[in-house]
Amino acid sequence: MHATLTGTDVSTSALALGCARLGSALTPLGRRECIALVEQAFQLGILHFDTASVYGQGDSERFIGEALAAHRADVCIASKAGQRLTSKQVLMSQFKAPIRWLAARRPNVRASVSAHRAQGVPRCFESDYLEHSLHESFKRLGTDYLDLFYLHSPDLEVLSDDKLMTRMQGLRQRGLFRAFGVSCDEIEVAWAAAKHEAVQVVQFAFDHSEEHHALLEMLAINGKSAILRGFVHAPTEDKAPGTALSRSFAKTLHLPAVRGLIVGTTKIPHLQQNVAAFERAVNDGALHGT
Repeated sequence: MHATLTGTDVSTSALALGCARLGSALTPLGRRECIALVEQAFQLGILHFDTASVYGQGDSERFIGEALAAHRADVCIASKAGQRLTSKQVLMSQFKAPIRWLAARRPNVRASVSAHRAQGVPRCFESDYLEHSLHESFKRLGTDYLDLFYLHSPDLEVLSDDKLMTRMQGLRQRGLFRAFGVSCDEIEVAWAAAKHEAVQVVQFAFDHSEEHHALLEMLAINGKSAILRGFVHAPTEDKAPGTALSRSFAKTLHLPAVRGLIVGTTKIPHLQQNVAAFERAVNDGALHGT
């Protein structure tokens, strides 16, 4: 279940918990429930926790920090920077509890919040801002370093900014993070990241297409790691509960460069099902391509 990110000393679990919904106004979990979910994930053997500065308006990082404070040296915390909340979103975050209560009970409120979220947030990849955002993440997480630091959904031109990328290398050399990556929304950005000498990890949504398989081959050739999110199950004829998911994990885990799969959930039973399916895949020899 463990994997080492290629070219780094970061060793973690191949199954990662995606924490984008922790602290969200649309997630019917309060602080205690979010912390309990992260704690349960750790107890089940998940050591890789994926978050970002803007997730839950910062609450995702806060809850992860609280839940894992006693286990910091044992886990891989990955976070991202490059997006920033609008003034309206900052204001709304102060009323998150009543908004969450209303969204859970009134469809029109939930629809309104969803529509606002769909508008996205501004992006900023100025080097000073990224370093400031990194230190703010440290405060929320209760740590002084990240195991994995990503640029959060940059455009192609960001990766061509040599001064910025040199600055990121300098931050890594100073020990602010152990590995540097790019979390990609567009496949063109993922290809550019796969070829960039400063990038060690590329995160993207995998769909089993020929282009995505080719991208994994390129990452492997260049000695980089792939962390896959938005996990789309590979086709399978199995109908037994859990078997199809296990086979899907197996089909993906042995692919070139793959060092982690991100699964996101807010329900402990669903988390347990994912971990059980993953463990079956590993026990059946998934990491050896069988």
